Amino acid sequence: MMIFKILIKFHFSVLLFCFICCNNNVAKANNLDSLISLEQSSQNDSSRADILNQIADFHMGKNYIKSINYSKKALRLSRLIGYKNGTINSLTTLANAYDYIGNYSKSQKLNFQILSIYEKDKNIEGINSMYNNIGIIHYYLGNYPQAIEFTTKALKYYQSINDSIGIAMCYNNIANSHSDEEHYEKSLIYYLKALSIYEKLNDLSGISLIKGNVGEVYTEQKKYDKAFDALKSSLKVADELEDTWQQANMFNSIGDLLYRQEKSDQAINYLLKALEINKELGVVAETAEVYENISKAYEQKGDHKQSLYYLKLESKITNELFTKENAGKIAEMNALYEINEKDKELLQQEAISSAQQTQKKALIIGSLIGFFLLFVIVGVSVKGNINKRKSNEKLELQKQQIETKNRDITDSIVYAKRIQSAIFPSRSLLKKYLKNSFTLYLPKDIIAGDFYWMDLSPIKNEKENTILFAVADCTGHGVPGAMVSVVCHNALNRAVREFNLSEPAKILDKVTELVIETFEQGADNIKDGMDIALCSLNTTTNELEYSGANNSLYLIRGKELFETKSDKQPIGKFMHQKPFTNHKQTLKKGDQIYLFTDGYADQFGGEKGKKLKYKEFKKLLLDNSTADMQEQLTTLTSYFNNWKGDLEQIDDVCIIGVRI
Repeated sequence: MMIFKILIKFHFSVLLFCFICCNNNVAKANNLDSLISLEQSSQNDSSRADILNQIADFHMGKNYIKSINYSKKALRLSRLIGYKNGTINSLTTLANAYDYIGNYSKSQKLNFQILSIYEKDKNIEGINSMYNNIGIIHYYLGNYPQAIEFTTKALKYYQSINDSIGIAMCYNNIANSHSDEEHYEKSLIYYLKALSIYEKLNDLSGISLIKGNVGEVYTEQKKYDKAFDALKSSLKVADELEDTWQQANMFNSIGDLLYRQEKSDQAINYLLKALEINKELGVVAETAEVYENISKAYEQKGDHKQSLYYLKLESKITNELFTKENAGKIAEMNALYEINEKDKELLQQEAISSAQQTQKKALIIGSLIGFFLLFVIVGVSVKGNINKRKSNEKLELQKQQIETKNRDITDSIVYAKRIQSAIFPSRSLLKKYLKNSFTLYLPKDIIAGDFYWMDLSPIKNEKENTILFAVADCTGHGVPGAMVSVVCHNALNRAVREFNLSEPAKILDKVTELVIETFEQGADNIKDGMDIALCSLNTTTNELEYSGANNSLYLIRGKELFETKSDKQPIGKFMHQKPFTNHKQTLKKGDQIYLFTDGYADQFGGEKGKKLKYKEFKKLLLDNSTADMQEQLTTLTSYFNNWKGDLEQIDDVCIIGVRI
């Protein structure tokens, strides 16, 4: 399934468990000024925390950075006064905000923090709601076994309390994971279980959703008659409900089905209906998918002009909408959860709670007994201090144990960086053979999924004065990203040295084959891979060959920037894999070429906390193209750091610039 299908499948089934328990004395304000005024005038800390959370909610969908900042203020205040409802509200809003901006690692980390609170309170309903949310994040990231694992936990709970809606929701979510893993028979079993429940409840929305999903599975199985019946049935229910979103979804799915049957004219009719509705609804992701399907239908029809037009519209939305998913960080965080988050959180809360209880007891006794029982108060205070000291000593010991574990982990990661650095070419080697060049390399963590690569095999074999070099972005970052980078780096070396390939497109075809072969050796279904821009440059003739997997090439000639588009597919498992395209051109003296990953353009920052985007990145390159390459490196680095400001770097950054 395509990435936009993921969002569609969960439209009805995402469990938004937002624990909203504001104090009754907090007035509901419907504008920002009123909320700010209430927060400033409030004399009650718990009310202030609730209002701060309301302000954070107000900014959701408008300015996620502001929403995050206000949630953090509410969280600090709630934790300081031991206000649990405020804490959960803040964590939930933060998790949602990070989810919206694509920072799934932080969103998942916060989900686990909420889970730890519910586990301590033995809040069974809360625990299982978080299992479901955690499973959904894993699904978004393509971690299907983990998605099924957590959703199954939630399913068992809903079955134990006989919650039919919860059971049907979980069946649907499990089916989605099996479907995306191409386990279609398993997915149908769970879809039909969910459908049976929705039909018993006469839940028309649920019936329409499941029949649509069933139709998509039949489409993938090429059971086109069954698929058409299921999709038309779903559309009929959507028409009865006047559910325009589902209508558009089904028009799109039927259009895709007709395209696969090579009925391009009929497909376009359905797809244009879907497009019209999606534009009215303002749903960006779904619109992009329809653009792509219309482009394919026109291509099938032989109308290449229209096909290119809709493909450009789809590409524009896709580039603006999505950042790299932080799947690698999720894997690290899950592995360290018990020793680094849950323990620390519980220890801190335990220490704060202990200190507060001691102080409250002392104040109560003091107010009741007064001055004449001073010695009793002193005795209680002394006892409290002793208990507090013991608690602090215990906390300090456990803190040291956690720090030791973290230090061991960090030392291992630092050593892994040394190994990774030894494998990749040094910047001095790049400068030796690409004399007028720069390399900007800013890993998000100690080790990275981004890397740059060079091979001198043609020169060493005295075949020609040709250098192969590339910039690559592997799935995730941190430890998992680095592991994938080693696999991909090794595949590049093998393609050139073992199979004697020198044409970039053929190298990428072979690398794809080698990476898939490597990951298919184990029992797990791993779909990791990389995006890459790969060049071959003849330093005598200045002939440049380029091929790319999702990563374009920029050429600046004079005062103009030209973009050579990559193939819209990754290195690794991909449903519609095709041979990579090889692009050739002869460069002129003074031309500048740039290879890059998406980390620079996708960084959030500036006054409004927005993404930098490729338009600004291109302008920055053009504005500084007359400077020498070292000055360009300094400018790009400085601009990135100023743009980012106090915000977290969201991804690895890698750029190579070369002047002829």
